[in-house]
Amino acid sequence: MSERLGSLFVPCCILLLSVYGSLYVGLLPPLWFSLLPFMPFILAGIAILLAWHFNKGRVLILVCLLLVPKLHGEFGQAASFTAYLVVSCCCIALLGLIPERGFFNRYAINRGLFISMLITWCYAIERGWVSFAFLDATFLYTSYTWSNVLLGAALLISVGTIGTAWWLSGDAFRASGLISILSLLIISHFASSSVQFDTLLSAQFLLWVWFLLLESHRMAYVDDMTKLPGRRALNEHLVGLPKEYALAMVDVDHFKKFNDTYGHDMGDKVLKNVAYQLMHFSGAGKAFRYGGEEFTVVFRGKGLAQAKETLDDLRINIEEALVEVFDPKKKQDIDVSVTVSIGVAFSSAGESPEVVLKRADDALYQSKKKGRNRVSTSPSPISS
Repeated sequence: MSERLGSLFVPCCILLLSVYGSLYVGLLPPLWFSLLPFMPFILAGIAILLAWHFNKGRVLILVCLLLVPKLHGEFGQAASFTAYLVVSCCCIALLGLIPERGFFNRYAINRGLFISMLITWCYAIERGWVSFAFLDATFLYTSYTWSNVLLGAALLISVGTIGTAWWLSGDAFRASGLISILSLLIISHFASSSVQFDTLLSAQFLLWVWFLLLESHRMAYVDDMTKLPGRRALNEHLVGLPKEYALAMVDVDHFKKFNDTYGHDMGDKVLKNVAYQLMHFSGAGKAFRYGGEEFTVVFRGKGLAQAKETLDDLRINIEEALVEVFDPKKKQDIDVSVTVSIGVAFSSAGESPEVVLKRADDALYQSKKKGRNRVSTSPSPISS
């Protein structure tokens, strides 16, 4: 829950600050005020460069989509902007449902052509090349027309779709997409001047710049498969440890044999299951993926006294959490039990974290040597 809401925190702050800033933008110094019309282009350029660097094709398409009303001045008209608004919201919701496929390839080109087609359709309606006059009829004896109802339904479906997708996944792209749609709705109803429009639109691009920077951090520090912090995050975490802490090394038993029997895709499934147990049931410990089938758990503060007990409970949880894999010999899915061996070492005065980690690895070897599926504690070093 906290991770899901956390993905929405910064986008909401950007949205609220942009709304507040648009109300008082007239108080800016003359130099900043004169630069404001160029800010959407500057921030959009930064977002496009970052999207290219990190190979994020969805962000490229989205940024180009958001630039349309700035490039095409006639979208400032109410009817034109309403048509653009519906197209944009639907496209953002659609981009939130499809997977990332990279920057310059056939996927990005096809998606770009599809969105260009929608924009062209929107332009054709504005110019009167295509007419849907029958939609101007009143809807069920109300003051609304069929056109109003259909546009409203499209907006509600877009918000509902990407909002549900974000709630189920906690994905940062979907969270940013949801706020982006809400920002477009605010622009359409409350931007009464070009200055306010530029302020709110600039915030849109700032939002996607933030998302790309967040993605760069995730790619550098989070293991993509297990979703645990990776080796680089562990190395930085070890630097800031207090004097008293404990390090545990966790290794999946017979993992090579498992891969040979069921295949590497099933081996990945096992690693994901072990990572899930480490993430949710390691108590006060913080889990990292060390590499391969090895994981590290760091205990500090209040969790130090219960470290060995927590690790033993964790070992039992992993063993009892059966993993469904496909057996190529039986040609069917079966449930298998996975076990881990654990070695833990407690810090001593004058020891570096690297030495404590080495002692934890030696304790892990003892667990393997004694029959696996157990927790072994490294003895404290004898003071010289």
